[in-house]
Amino acid sequence: MGPTTFPDTTFEVIDQTLESAQSCFIEFSKKEGGQRAGFLRRIAENLATHRQSVIAMAEQETSLGIERLEGECSRTIDQIRLFAVLAEKEEWKENSCEEGEPNREPNANLGMQKENHPVGTVVVIGACNFPLAISVVGTDTTSALAVGCPVVVKSHPRHARTCQLLAELVNLAKKESNMPEGCFTLLHGESHGVSRALVSHPKTACVAFTGSLQGGKALSKVAKSRTKPIPFHAEMGSLNPVFALPFALKEKREKLIGSYIDAVNLFCGQMCTKPGALIILEESFDQKFKESLQAYVSEKETLPMLNQDVFQNYEKTSQHLAQYLDMIAQSEISSANGSGRIRIFKVAAKDFLAVSELKAEAFGPASILIIARDFPEMLAVARSLEGSLTGSMLATDNDRIDASTLLPILESKVGRILWNGFPPGVVPGLATHHGGPWPATTDPRYTSIGIKGYQRFVRPVCKQGFAELGGMS
Repeated sequence: MGPTTFPDTTFEVIDQTLESAQSCFIEFSKKEGGQRAGFLRRIAENLATHRQSVIAMAEQETSLGIERLEGECSRTIDQIRLFAVLAEKEEWKENSCEEGEPNREPNANLGMQKENHPVGTVVVIGACNFPLAISVVGTDTTSALAVGCPVVVKSHPRHARTCQLLAELVNLAKKESNMPEGCFTLLHGESHGVSRALVSHPKTACVAFTGSLQGGKALSKVAKSRTKPIPFHAEMGSLNPVFALPFALKEKREKLIGSYIDAVNLFCGQMCTKPGALIILEESFDQKFKESLQAYVSEKETLPMLNQDVFQNYEKTSQHLAQYLDMIAQSEISSANGSGRIRIFKVAAKDFLAVSELKAEAFGPASILIIARDFPEMLAVARSLEGSLTGSMLATDNDRIDASTLLPILESKVGRILWNGFPPGVVPGLATHHGGPWPATTDPRYTSIGIKGYQRFVRPVCKQGFAELGGMS
């Protein structure tokens, strides 16, 4: 059976779906927090009950492996339950009030209350590399449902059957919780026209997208060119630079090289926070560094890539990089089975600065070693970078002066900074911020992972002079 088993949704069905979502918006948004929490808990329970069927289907469609999918499924169930608590406590409303001063001169102050309200129907276009955690029941969907937004999900065509199975579990929970029919719908579509139609539809209030920079840019343009522009929250490409300062490499070279390659190779580099560049000084690039890097890369095995399309794109990207750069290390495991080899390319900082194409993400286990002549040139590389989800500094106490100079530059470029650490594999928490300046995301103020993800789907409403009527919630 092929990866896509569902016909593209017609424009007529899209229109009916958005009309149904809009029609139930007021009813759904006015449900008590406990009722929406019950709905989310039913989704989590249904996924827990049918997890083995879901994981087996995802493994057929994505080649991610049972171990990875088991972990992703557990993470997904946990995050749904966290959003259920958010819905129940209603802290997302962030209520604030100002008491009235009716006798104030020269003008009376009638008092104000402010709280967040749901924005309306949210369209979710999920990720290829996370078929559970950033998909039909991922953060986008469950955070939007938690605050009272109807959700329309466009399935990913490379794991459409997994999406359909997850949607059936949500629909079951919808009936079990007596939620309005239009509060959740899954639509299928291989054609980009389906996504464009959803983004441009007049009843779509907001869009959450996770995918390529090319796709995000195209859909962002659609959202902005509407007669009534809408928020378009996209998480796209990210280089995730790692700056290794000289004393750190001198003191912990073997450990840091190994951790760097492990991060590049985690899940075959198919992570949005994979380190795409390691920036070091020329003095650190000695023979021992080269030998350690080559030895560590050569002995590593890689997992199969998501699907044949992703594998072929990685091979094409690697060939493109090879036109500009020297490949100094490659894993020895054959890539005939769809496992992309680890590839580390080398470039002088001056050449990196001259070729803007090198600043883009390479999806897969490839990374660029950028060698700066001196620390000022390292700073020039940092200043030249586009926005990223993460940035890392590897440093010791002896590097602190340089690190303090580098830190403000990184703060202007990334959403999360790591001190002596590598970004993949973070556990989502209250302080999680998975965002960053363009092209990492379309709006660096928001996170697409973690409990604060709901902030994309609410807007503040201020009521003045309602105190005597009890606020009229």
